[in-house]
Amino acid sequence: MTRRFRQHRVRSTRIAVAIALAGAMAVASGLAGTGTAGAASARTATAPLLAASVHPPGFNNAKEIGLRNALVKALKGKSLSAVNTWMVVNILAAYWVAGKQGDARAAKELGIAAHYEGPSQGQLATQVSEFETLASTGATGYFTSVIDPVSEGSIINKAVAKGVDVVAIDSPVPPADAKTFTFIGTPNVTAGVAAGQAMMKALPNGGDVAILVGSLTATNVIQRTQGFMQAIKGSKIKVIATENDNGVAATAATNADTVIAANPTLKGIYGEYSYDGPAAAVAVKAKGDIGKIAVVADDNEPGTITGLQNGSVVASVLQQPFMQGYLGAYITTAMKVLGSAKVATIMKPFETAGVISTGVGTLTKANLSADLAYNKAIGAS
Repeated sequence: MTRRFRQHRVRSTRIAVAIALAGAMAVASGLAGTGTAGAASARTATAPLLAASVHPPGFNNAKEIGLRNALVKALKGKSLSAVNTWMVVNILAAYWVAGKQGDARAAKELGIAAHYEGPSQGQLATQVSEFETLASTGATGYFTSVIDPVSEGSIINKAVAKGVDVVAIDSPVPPADAKTFTFIGTPNVTAGVAAGQAMMKALPNGGDVAILVGSLTATNVIQRTQGFMQAIKGSKIKVIATENDNGVAATAATNADTVIAANPTLKGIYGEYSYDGPAAAVAVKAKGDIGKIAVVADDNEPGTITGLQNGSVVASVLQQPFMQGYLGAYITTAMKVLGSAKVATIMKPFETAGVISTGVGTLTKANLSADLAYNKAIGAS
């Protein structure tokens, strides 16, 4: 038996046990029965619905909350006892803590179990194993940030063919690669444009910049880089290096140190994965280059917040991983109970360009206090 196969069997067993345990817990709590008294339904939710005012600075969640409300109405009185949906992320980074909180909050509101998985360091083989296990051990659906849609497309399609509901979050899956039901997440080209605009504001006279990424195959990275290049086109900003850490935060730190040392004319760094910006900020501060090298980050990891406070980060492009986990749980639950055709009809008025956009914002030192208040609110939910 090869090491990889042994690892696959261990992980498969762990997820299978978790699924079985979730079912046992549902039975024990009276949620797995039939009829009104024993049914897990929107009427038996264990938490009040999330307020529309809970969002990062600069965001408007009217569409997202409107969709949630429409799904709650459609699910009213329906049994949710058959629902077994999972959130599968691309890497267990700090970025996804908010996404896990969103999944947990939705599960509380619905009265179902929340399940969360992902590779520790963005390993493609691990995510493949997770998809295969979920499709074979009783999961009714999963919402996921796919590491490599080309490599994983056939696995997703097999799951869909077996009746497993699959929704893409964070990083879209091109239709040519796999048949995911919808995309919930950031308009990534727009996010890249926002990052490019922030870099141009920081470097009005232009200069050499480097990009740090966690993947060269993920659709969100490709689209953000596209947006960034689109924004700086015609300016005096020049991208001289793109460094890939393959989902390993320690490698991102090394890449940041190396790219600064190798390029004495460097004026800026754009970090596309949530930990890339903090890695660049630490390197800039350590080398005494605050004010000399501008770091534009993505997301609001603790290291990014520290960087905004000490000046090593000039701006960060915000997403809403919380809302991706939150709506992912609602939509996959509704698909199992109501059917995909019904859910597609419900979603239609709340879509932007055919998907569920969770928006883009820009975080600076000026609106940092509002973002910290948001983080506290979702952490308490």
